[in-house]
Amino acid sequence: MDVNTRQLRYFVAVAEELNFTRAAARLHIAQQALSTQIRQLEKAVGVTLFRRTTRRVELTSAGAAFLSEARSVPVALDRSVRTARRIEANESGVLTIGTGEGGALTLTESILSEFRARHPGVQVDVKVYSYADPSAGLADGSVDVAYLRLPIDGGDWLRSETLLVEPRVVMLPASHRLAACSVIAAAELVDEPIVGHFCDDQAWIDFWSLAEHRDGKPANFVGRASSVLEELQCVGAGMGCVVTVASARLVPLVGVTLVPLAGARGSELAVGWRADQETDLISSFAAVAHSVRDANPEAVYALEHPDMSDRTVPPVPGVIHNPSR
Repeated sequence: MDVNTRQLRYFVAVAEELNFTRAAARLHIAQQALSTQIRQLEKAVGVTLFRRTTRRVELTSAGAAFLSEARSVPVALDRSVRTARRIEANESGVLTIGTGEGGALTLTESILSEFRARHPGVQVDVKVYSYADPSAGLADGSVDVAYLRLPIDGGDWLRSETLLVEPRVVMLPASHRLAACSVIAAAELVDEPIVGHFCDDQAWIDFWSLAEHRDGKPANFVGRASSVLEELQCVGAGMGCVVTVASARLVPLVGVTLVPLAGARGSELAVGWRADQETDLISSFAAVAHSVRDANPEAVYALEHPDMSDRTVPPVPGVIHNPSR
């Protein structure tokens, strides 16, 4: 059969209007041209689709049966075209990923490699953000998707999916009175000076200053840091302590020690994006991140249940490290 989608759309219009004049107006074509197309369709199908009189137009039994299937063909075709165009746009587009220091930790490279393999035509740009922007570029729309450390003040615009939960620890000067402890209760740090951040996100500030354990008592912030390196320098100089994550042990620790925190909920490492800017490509990236996470249970377990037995490096000779108290 030589039936095209235009004829099917014309047929559906006439079948729904049961009036050639109204159907022609709906389709923005001449009534004579519409009648010609319907006759050609009937000839191609080999059946009479409409019973026409001077007073009315009605579907034949064959026409009614044909209508139930004919309606779905243009819809399916339109859907296929939209999908193909969307995929082409995605596959030839750019995905900008925001991240704080560390990204997705040991999963970072695997996630990017798998995403590139699935979307070889997509250009991937990575932007690294300091503690000044815990949203890693999502707040102002500078990035499409980001690795986040929750919680942040995201409001209704934020969507996120957690990849893993990493325990929090406290970074102390190696000579601090609590540095030799195998574990410290979060409440024990309420009176300790704590290194602050260049950040206006109150949810972030509260989480990393242990606000939930202070019973309303304000933190004693000393100095400010915008990166892990600056935190190390502040703590190593004896200015105060820093609440961080256990993966900080992967950074060379000179003159400081990491002590696990008891009673403090872990830090959620998540993939986040803006609800008002969600695309298929962003959804694909989130799905890839989850699939890589699920394919690497040993790596995830090591991050969520770290070995903290070797967590101290002696001070550098000639550098003074004063205890914070």
